[in-house]
Amino acid sequence: MTASPALINRATVERFLAGTHSPDLADLKVIDETVAPGIVCHGFPGGKNPRDHESYKEFFRAFRTAFGDMEFRVLALLADERFVSARFSVAVTHIRAFAGVAPTGRRVTFGGMVLYRMEGGLIAETWLQLDELALLGQIGALPALAA
Repeated sequence: MTASPALINRATVERFLAGTHSPDLADLKVIDETVAPGIVCHGFPGGKNPRDHESYKEFFRAFRTAFGDMEFRVLALLADERFVSARFSVAVTHIRAFAGVAPTGRRVTFGGMVLYRMEGGLIAETWLQLDELALLGQIGALPALAA
C-alpha cells in the first residue's frame, strides 16, 4: 500500500526539522534531500529569506553558531496533500554575538509557527513566524524588553 501524500509530506517535514535542529551541523545535508531547488521563503529574521539550499543551510548555521544547547520541540504538526504546518518552541543559550549583541550566556526561550507548501514530497515554499520580540528582548537587543 502506498502512503498518502499527506503522510509523505509529514514525514518530509519531520526529517527536515530533525536535521535542521540537530546538534550536528553535518545534519544540515537534510536540506538537499527535503527542500525543492527553487525554494521560496518568507518571514525570516532580518528579511534574510533563504533562496536556495545553501542560503537555507547558512540560516541554520548562523543561528546555531550564535545559540548553543538547543532544545527544539514540535508542539503541533498538521499535514495534508499541499501543506504542512508546525508550531514549535525553542530554548537556547546565547553563546556568540547575534543581532549586534555580544554573547550573554542567557538561556532564551521563544516560540513560532511555520507553514510549508509541498510539491512532490519536497518543501517548495516556507512562511516562518518567530517570536522575535521574545528572542531579541531576552538577549538585550531591545533594552526596554530586557528590563
